[in-house]
Amino acid sequence: MKKQKILIIVDYQNDFVDPRGALTVPNANAIVNNIQTKIDSDEYTSTIFTFDTHTKKVYETSDESKIFPIHCEFNTKGWNFFKIKPQSIKWTKFIKGRKEPFEMYQSDNEYFFTKDVFNIWDGNTTYPKWFEGTFPKDEYEIDIVGVATNYCVFMNVMGMVERGYTVNIIQDCVEGIKAFPDGSIDESYEKNITVMKNRGVNFI
Repeated sequence: MKKQKILIIVDYQNDFVDPRGALTVPNANAIVNNIQTKIDSDEYTSTIFTFDTHTKKVYETSDESKIFPIHCEFNTKGWNFFKIKPQSIKWTKFIKGRKEPFEMYQSDNEYFFTKDVFNIWDGNTTYPKWFEGTFPKDEYEIDIVGVATNYCVFMNVMGMVERGYTVNIIQDCVEGIKAFPDGSIDESYEKNITVMKNRGVNFI
């Protein structure tokens, strides 16, 4: 039996994608049209959007704040999508006026999840049980797009792999961090791609 397909868009937010963002992934803005084409495609039964999400009060006491400046602060411009639009909802209208982060929101066959760490499997209490209960691994396979390939995408993918899912990374719909701002090489890029390939992830 042919498996149904799910699309996951990982953290395609202004602070990671816009060249003026707080933690911009170089060249991530170049894949926006490719990602929108996937969102608008009829090949997927469901689409999941993940958001890195912080509040200033909590972030200031976190270990992450020692490494990175505040970013993706809930309901700010940096937190919001970078020029992509869900099919089922006018996102700006939905989010306007919300003062507290939500953990999960559903609109038709689109699902929106927030997380406060790299790995959504650890950073959202609803997601793991919900995902496995909603999309049995024998019936579904996953296409993943977004940023950054060697960080949040990697973590999301490995969570799927560890649970036995078939996972595809759409290569012209992801972008990674290959170097740090000082010009030094980010060795995790090649390393984590190799790990994913060795664990059976398809790069298509």
